Amino acid sequence: MKLLLIFCFAFLCYWPGLQSQNNQQFKLPEGCSQSDIVPGHAIVKLLPQQRMAIDSPVFKQVAATLKTDTIYQKFPFSLIPKNETTAIGKSLVDLSLIYELEFEPSQPIENAINLLLATGLFEYALPHYLPTPLYTPNDPNVASQYYLNNIRAYQAWDVCKGDSNIVVGITDTGIDFAHPDLVNAVKYNYNDPIDGIDNDNDGYVDNYRGWDMGSWDNNPQYSAIGHGIHVCGISGASTDNTFGMAGTGFNCKILPVKVDNQNGNLVATYESVVYAADHGCKVINCSWGSSFSPGQYGQDIVDYVTFNRGALVIAAAGNSNSLNPFYPASYNYVLSVAATDVNDVKWVNSSYGYNVDISAPGKDIYSTWGGGGFITSSGTSMASPCMAGAAALVSAYYPQLSMLQIAERLRTTADYIDTLAGNTAYASWLGTGRLNMYRALTDSFTPSIRLDSYTFTDSADFTFFPGDTLYINVSVLNYLDTSSANLTAQLECLSQYVELI
Repeated sequence: MKLLLIFCFAFLCYWPGLQSQNNQQFKLPEGCSQSDIVPGHAIVKLLPQQRMAIDSPVFKQVAATLKTDTIYQKFPFSLIPKNETTAIGKSLVDLSLIYELEFEPSQPIENAINLLLATGLFEYALPHYLPTPLYTPNDPNVASQYYLNNIRAYQAWDVCKGDSNIVVGITDTGIDFAHPDLVNAVKYNYNDPIDGIDNDNDGYVDNYRGWDMGSWDNNPQYSAIGHGIHVCGISGASTDNTFGMAGTGFNCKILPVKVDNQNGNLVATYESVVYAADHGCKVINCSWGSSFSPGQYGQDIVDYVTFNRGALVIAAAGNSNSLNPFYPASYNYVLSVAATDVNDVKWVNSSYGYNVDISAPGKDIYSTWGGGGFITSSGTSMASPCMAGAAALVSAYYPQLSMLQIAERLRTTADYIDTLAGNTAYASWLGTGRLNMYRALTDSFTPSIRLDSYTFTDSADFTFFPGDTLYINVSVLNYLDTSSANLTAQLECLSQYVELI
């Protein structure tokens, strides 16, 4: 059910007029340093009407000014969508319009971006930001998976043990294929054995066991950072194999997609999300991120995965113990996961806020490590794959639901934790509660009403001054069970400068 609600409110703020359009030039976000970006790289998306503009004199002139030596499509195997929208009216994303430029690293990045934007050829241009993994190594001798009790995983597995055809894409720093708890957890691609031939004609030669996007080869074995090994185990460690630990997804499989290069820089994060979606993953875990938003580029990737491919992105909310937005977790249609401890209290460093959708255990999480071992680590990096395995399990039990509906099922069945001692200061900022896998499988269905989109106008010149009245059009969407015909929605505002009328 989709409802259109019209609200109006008046600005009572006392500062100079606010312009609805920002014509300022690009500037790096505050606090962003050269170590947070790839020097001499820019990501651009052509306007649809400028599809062939890479070969135009205007672009070639700018490329020459920047001393550009390489231009390539970010997603060379992505085709132009046959339709413009989904059945529910969501725009499909055309990834074939996105390119990456490599130019002289001595060129100031802000100048380079602004030169590109000034051509009028691009929907956006931005630096290639470098996200970071989100974990805190801990005691390697603690051998306890307390969190499986907290989230009622054992009871859930009595109901459903998953499905090996439901795959969780682990976009991270690689896997240890020699680990006894991981070697049989991988979704192997038997259509492309390792023989030097691209047998399945997907553009990736011998991608039998995932792909290394950071080094562009067929071996996502970890190299510089073991973070990905730990994440893989939480979602997908082999279960009922008389060894080691249990992944929350039980029989569901994982696909490792390596995002870092030989130096440990996370250079291919969003690209890895696309690879995972294009290769059949219904759930894609992102235990990495940055407070520096890649803007519409990142949202394009999420939208593509969500609407073009029908997959669900689950992401760590961040380890800054703050309200600050974190990406990709703060993008629309991403299930953002905060971290809790053994007592269901917010983990001390977990980020929080209105962008968080749900929480899961993230403190002292026991999981796989290099050399066939196990350690405990803490972070929203651990909470996210816990949720990803659960999402795969619920999808196996409810195959008729879309992945966005699976996300809402997890949210609406979470255990409420806002009133616990230690959480009251974060009420409404830890999502709907802490994951309960058993309830996600067995609770009765209820409505799940979410804000889908909004627009606003002053019915005049789109220049807003104190005292102006704005009209807001809000679209909300019910993802799950049928709601009452008398459904109402309430608009709240936390600003003292706004009055609802």
